[in-house]
Amino acid sequence: MTNGTVPSSRLRFIPWVLLALGLALTYVLQDAPRKSARQALHGEFDFRVNEIVDNIHRRLQSYEQVLEGAAGLFAASQSVERREFVEYVQALKLEGKYPGIQGVGYTKLVLPQDKARHIAEVRAQGRADYNIRPEGARDLYTSIVYLEPADWRNQRAIGYDMYSEPVRRAAMEASRDEEKTSISGKVRLVQESGQDVQAGFLMYLPVYRMQAPHRTQEERRANLLGWVYAPFRMNDLMAGVLGERFGEVSATLNLEIYDGDSMDEGRLMFDSSGVQGPGSLPDSDFHAVKRIDLFGHQWTLAISSLPAFDARLRNDKANIIAVAGALASLLLALVVWLLVTGRARALSMAEGMTYELRQSEAVQKKLNRSLRLLTDCNIALVHADDEHRLLADVCRLCVESGGYLMAWVGYAEADAARTVRPIAQSGYENGYLDGINVSWADNEHGQGPTGTAIRTGRPTVNQDVMTNPAMTPWREAAIQRGYQSSVSLPLICDAKVLGALTMYASEANAFDPEELRLLEELANDLAYGILTLRTRAEHAAAKERLDFLANFDSLTHLPNRLLLRDRFEHATRIARSEKTSIALLYLDLDRFKQINDSLGYAVGDRVLVKFVERLRQCIPATATISRLVGDEFVVLLTGQFDASGVAGVANAVCEVLIEPIDIEGTPLNVSSSIGIGLFPGDGDDFDTLLMHTHTAVDSAKEAGRNTYRFFTREMNAGLADQIRLTGGLANAVRNHEFLLHYQPQIDIRSGCIVGAEALIRWQHPTEGLVPPGRFIALAERSGHIVPIGEWVLNEACRQARIWADRYPDAPVVAFNLSALQFKRGNVLDLVSSALAVSGLRPDRLELELTESILLQDVEATMKTLRHLKALGVKLSIDDFGTGYSSLAYLKQLAVDKLKIDQSFVRDMLNDADGASIVKAIIQLGHTLQLTTIAEGVETGAQRDFLAAAGCDEAQGYLFSRPVPADEFERLFERGTPQTAA
Repeated sequence: MTNGTVPSSRLRFIPWVLLALGLALTYVLQDAPRKSARQALHGEFDFRVNEIVDNIHRRLQSYEQVLEGAAGLFAASQSVERREFVEYVQALKLEGKYPGIQGVGYTKLVLPQDKARHIAEVRAQGRADYNIRPEGARDLYTSIVYLEPADWRNQRAIGYDMYSEPVRRAAMEASRDEEKTSISGKVRLVQESGQDVQAGFLMYLPVYRMQAPHRTQEERRANLLGWVYAPFRMNDLMAGVLGERFGEVSATLNLEIYDGDSMDEGRLMFDSSGVQGPGSLPDSDFHAVKRIDLFGHQWTLAISSLPAFDARLRNDKANIIAVAGALASLLLALVVWLLVTGRARALSMAEGMTYELRQSEAVQKKLNRSLRLLTDCNIALVHADDEHRLLADVCRLCVESGGYLMAWVGYAEADAARTVRPIAQSGYENGYLDGINVSWADNEHGQGPTGTAIRTGRPTVNQDVMTNPAMTPWREAAIQRGYQSSVSLPLICDAKVLGALTMYASEANAFDPEELRLLEELANDLAYGILTLRTRAEHAAAKERLDFLANFDSLTHLPNRLLLRDRFEHATRIARSEKTSIALLYLDLDRFKQINDSLGYAVGDRVLVKFVERLRQCIPATATISRLVGDEFVVLLTGQFDASGVAGVANAVCEVLIEPIDIEGTPLNVSSSIGIGLFPGDGDDFDTLLMHTHTAVDSAKEAGRNTYRFFTREMNAGLADQIRLTGGLANAVRNHEFLLHYQPQIDIRSGCIVGAEALIRWQHPTEGLVPPGRFIALAERSGHIVPIGEWVLNEACRQARIWADRYPDAPVVAFNLSALQFKRGNVLDLVSSALAVSGLRPDRLELELTESILLQDVEATMKTLRHLKALGVKLSIDDFGTGYSSLAYLKQLAVDKLKIDQSFVRDMLNDADGASIVKAIIQLGHTLQLTTIAEGVETGAQRDFLAAAGCDEAQGYLFSRPVPADEFERLFERGTPQTAA
């Protein structure tokens, strides 16, 4: 020993030598029983693995026997009826004898030329909704026609073409060409419903024509009738394979079955644990991988032991030896160590107590300093009225009262680099903050105390600049300025980290837990002060904003209705005293809704702002421009403006909009309809004059838009009539005030009635019979056209069914669909329901489509029309040539008829262009194999011209006006309607 206090090196190692010898002896004694237990358990694991493999082989071979029996049923008969197949499967008692099998089925080979006959035969057997799925043309079809038992799952598979799916097709081809049983790879069965979805596979056995040769591959393909097959859901199958031991196996072993020779996660078919996915099970002590061949297809079985099985490796005898030996060795080593080191430990304890006393005094001094800093900062918070000044005062107090070398506050920026921007600082800095490049991102410059505190929302302490690896980017600059340690405290406002307060000390390890607690309180108080100052600023800004929004529009910054009213009333007082006039111009942008719907509301808002900029160019500086709502604006003109002067302003507005408005390189044509009202002649108060100018806007729109109209008293009367009729439409639907008249459609060659167009009339309770021209447009605008159109459809179908029952050659009834009905999206359901309720054959109903329908949501409209065509109804294009007239749509829709608009018919005898248009439409229709019909035929000369041009049908007053159903019946029974002179 040195100086009589430290034991020699030789004595110091004696306890460790004794401990090592004791642990080595303990290990040797406990290892032998552990090895013996492991060998025995490994043998049992191998037995379980082989048992599972054998069970799978035996079970699938028994399923093969089921399919061979079903194939024998087909081999013994020219045809197997559904009843025979059901009886055979019921006799098998699948659920009791063959658990795991979902059913036994038969899929029939159908050639393309036999597809329609096959579908008709199956439907005739009672399956009215039978069809081959998926749809589409293929070289051959293999439709499932039998699948028993006929539970709800198996019914979903009837009609499915398994040959259309590659995995199933590969197994079916192998079975057909090799005349043996084959199974498919992993598939999702069509029986799956979305709940309890399991991996599946199918077993196939080919069926050949009775007594037909099938020795060679060519003969097998030529004489194939179809396949008997069985679908399997893997979880259900394995429950049957493992039987009563399923729960035992699942508790001790994990069995995974993969399709093919790869153990990719996507090929996993079965997992007994039910927690599929890598890493979902703990590591196991026993593993086995078996690849088995099943009917020419390979499965890979991965079997591993579970904790319940591995627990049997535990050997109590070995554990007792290990614990007892380890404890004895430790106790012996401890006794020897205490004897060797007793005096040295006593001296060390005395030195430690002295050091702790000195440390306690230093800590107390730092805590007192931190408390003084906290108090001073709270005083600054109470008197703060500016955020930046508050941050500067707190940084100054951290240096003066807290004794830190430097303090600064940085705010977190939301830019791509997530930089921290210095806001305030105090103390010895000497350009430190200018070049440190602090970030709060998760990168090298974001790993320092400031970035970490902001990113995590927790205080971060750097106790030693020299040794902390996170300080590498700033170490040299910090050492040059004497910074040895630092702390960063997050400033959290409303659960969001705003930034951080960072302080630097001149000594390492300067921040102990108690001081850190007080500094955290300081940061929380500072964050609350920042939040309070910002809340005050927000309240002041909100008040200013509310004052603005009370009188101005937020988008265009124009006066709103409230301020416009105030300025109008002020202007009227001056006008009355000075005997001058005032004008209101009501501006409504034309078709602005199309811009919002097609380009979005953001683009629409930018168009409105650009429109206001254009408006300011042509409106006098003394006028008030106000935005009422949406795309509606009002201009208040005061001063010496007569009617011509006001009209000049309106013309200037129309002209300033001639040039398209450019939005990011896209030119948009914008126009405005303008209504004008004059004070006091058109209204001596704000509300009346504004209402009358709005009425004038409607008149301008009816005149073709992009123009202006002065208000007249007649407009007000017309508007009142429209409001009255619109208000009566709802009652008219409820009270059944509508009725249908029918106008005959004539075959021009024979003169016979071949169709009728259903035309609505309104039997008004006070005005009598109202023609459609007065209320159809109102119904379109108000939305009443939808229930009215539904009533017309049902009534027309009902009447058409009566005529179909009464006359063998009953006329086809045509009905004009509204564009609004297509927007609602339920036309197909309405037509299907009307046909079902009335019992009318679909080919006895003709739907007339206006060309405007093709311009709205083209994809959805085309899909609906294709479904209507598939339903069997006839389609015709009404008023052809007056609208979009897309030949591409004619080809896609496969319409039956083109109706020539009456405007062309009226002008064709007097105008060469009109005659050419009519002939061109007729020729186009015949080229596309469509029937052509002309409406509005009123003279014999028109009829003769159409006949000479090859037109097929006609309707008009020459033959008959629209008449009630009973009168139409008399015309039809007479055979040929009387023509006018």
